[in-house]
Amino acid sequence: MTASLRKQLSLFWQHQSKSQRLTLIALLLAAMIIVPVLISWANAPSYVVAFSGLSETDAGQIAQALDGDNIPYQLRDSSTILVPSKDVYSVRLRMATQGLPQSGTVGYELFSGNTLGMTEFTQRVNYQRALEGELERTIGSLDAVEAVRVHVVTPEKTLLSEEQAPTTASITIKVRPGKSLDHAQVQSITHLVASSVEGLAPENVAIIDTNGNMLASGASDGIQGASLTQADSHRAAELAASADLQNKIQSLLDSVLGPNRSVVQASVLLDWTQREVTSQTFDPTPAAIRSSQKVSEIYGTSGDNVGGIPGAGSNLPTPVATVAAGGAMNNYQHTEETINYEITQSQTHEVVSPGQVKSVSLSVLVDGVTDQQQIDTLKKSVAAAAGIDEGRGDILSVETLAFDRSYIEQQSQDLAQGEKTSMYYQIGEGVGAALLLGLLLWFMLRLFKNLRLASAQAWIPVMKPVSEAALISPGAMPLIASGSPAGATRDVPQPGSTSASISQDDQMQRVLAHMTEENPANVAEIIQMWLNEDGKQHA
Repeated sequence: MTASLRKQLSLFWQHQSKSQRLTLIALLLAAMIIVPVLISWANAPSYVVAFSGLSETDAGQIAQALDGDNIPYQLRDSSTILVPSKDVYSVRLRMATQGLPQSGTVGYELFSGNTLGMTEFTQRVNYQRALEGELERTIGSLDAVEAVRVHVVTPEKTLLSEEQAPTTASITIKVRPGKSLDHAQVQSITHLVASSVEGLAPENVAIIDTNGNMLASGASDGIQGASLTQADSHRAAELAASADLQNKIQSLLDSVLGPNRSVVQASVLLDWTQREVTSQTFDPTPAAIRSSQKVSEIYGTSGDNVGGIPGAGSNLPTPVATVAAGGAMNNYQHTEETINYEITQSQTHEVVSPGQVKSVSLSVLVDGVTDQQQIDTLKKSVAAAAGIDEGRGDILSVETLAFDRSYIEQQSQDLAQGEKTSMYYQIGEGVGAALLLGLLLWFMLRLFKNLRLASAQAWIPVMKPVSEAALISPGAMPLIASGSPAGATRDVPQPGSTSASISQDDQMQRVLAHMTEENPANVAEIIQMWLNEDGKQHA
């Protein structure tokens, strides 16, 4: 079967023109180049960031360790290392077991090796380096700290304690973008360092940032530190109250207007004054009688007789005593009443705790709302939700404004364009791969088709009747010679004197006998083709 296929391929190749042969060779070479490239591209691993922000020392050690473990990696720059996505976590764990990355600092691992032969001075210097390195690692673990350097100065011991110079320390901190260190955190770092170094007091620790700002100056932080810490806590409480109010109003407006159609800014001022208030109130309205006194005097006369106490008093006009025409005196009455009322009094003593809301300022901007009635409704709803009290001095502003969405739209368009471009690339890669596979399949099908056609055309003279075959070359029977080109024939000698009297059956038998001797495989194929044709005709 292999020899037959080789002959057919050879026959097909000989039937092709020069241009067709060059085309076939070019297609085969393209397939040999493109198919391995596609296979390599499909099997190529995707790389992700395993370590970033490394020092050159750490990057070199990690790269050396990866080379030793035969793990592929890529360097984006001198501080970023990428590894295959399937290996990122195992690489991190493997590097962690080796103490990498070390962030360019050394700690107590300085004493892990052999210290034999070290002088006392060298050991003291190494101890100071190790202590500074450990402090840098501890401070660098804080979320807001990106990089840190620690310097500790330990003076020589003296005989007299009053002449002993104090231990001092200086710290330089690089804060991460978007983060900040408040005074409480700076104080925590100060006490952390002071508690880690023997003989170091918190007032002897100076902290600055990479911009040159003094975060802790040492001795002056004793009294001011408490006040600054308290001020920081008060400010944090006000910011928390403002954020809570802002989120509440923003949620309300998002539910009514939809997302991204309103902007809310709130400012809450708290009263941190602690007061004790004593109030005394008098209410005279209720009638509560404390005491009552009543005095009454009544005088009378006899009617006919004139009488009285002898003397000048009886002759005076007062007390009123009238003498009637008949000489009789009238009656005298005097009544006096005194009533004392109790006044209602209430006394209240209260302690006002600090942290009460002093004032609220709330600003709301909405987009696309032009109806004044709707704006008034929003203003009332926001005022009720925020607890606005105009008597307390609160301020509420609700205004409508057309938002500028050009930047957002541009970003959305760029993002959509990027997604489309990526999708087009993926579609192009898929279509290209499909076209390449289709082209290869078409080429293989055309190759086999041409082989079949070439084989069928080569056997046409043999498959014709013997009488027609004899007419092709008088006196000779065209036969396909083994290993000869297509169309090449060889003559079978026929007796010239008896060619007219020999029947077709005899000629056929001679042809078949000759072919059987020369190429039995071809004879078998011809017989199989005849049998197939007979089967189709009977069917």
